[in-house]
Amino acid sequence: MEAQDRYLNLEVRRRLYNCISQSPGLHFREIQRRVGLATGSLDYHLHFLHKNGLLRTERQGKYLRYYTVAREWGEEERHVLSLLRNEKIRHILIYLIDNKKALPTRIAGHLNISNSTLSWYLKNLEEKGVITQTKRGRYRIYRVKEPEKIVKYIILHKASFLDEIVDRFAEAWEGV
Repeated sequence: MEAQDRYLNLEVRRRLYNCISQSPGLHFREIQRRVGLATGSLDYHLHFLHKNGLLRTERQGKYLRYYTVAREWGEEERHVLSLLRNEKIRHILIYLIDNKKALPTRIAGHLNISNSTLSWYLKNLEEKGVITQTKRGRYRIYRVKEPEKIVKYIILHKASFLDEIVDRFAEAWEGV
């Protein structure tokens, strides 16, 4: 029996492994929501899979993200996935890609979030080098620096987002 098969002999571990394999870059609470395990049980099995070399982890800010070792995850893909795992950031990026560039008031209105919350997200995305702003008079116009990179990973991992906005966006781009 191969080592991986031996470690995945329990149904709960197979479910965890398959969840992470299909949705790389998830953090603990999102895995918990998707597989429906108690905190202690989830922690034990994730630690077991990590300790036995089936999962790798990466700390991104306050989140510990999980990836399978069966595939090599490039730095760019891990970086973009960690951003896209946040629903608000994902929707902001999709809006900016769909609209090429936008004013904060339009983004906030479309996504139904406060200007102060949007400002925090935009500053965060700008610091990470994902978006850029241009000042025109008293207005700031935002755009995604490399939209093709974001689109690529949205389409590649669309099934893992469980998001209708992503599904519609990916459909539109796959048709192009």
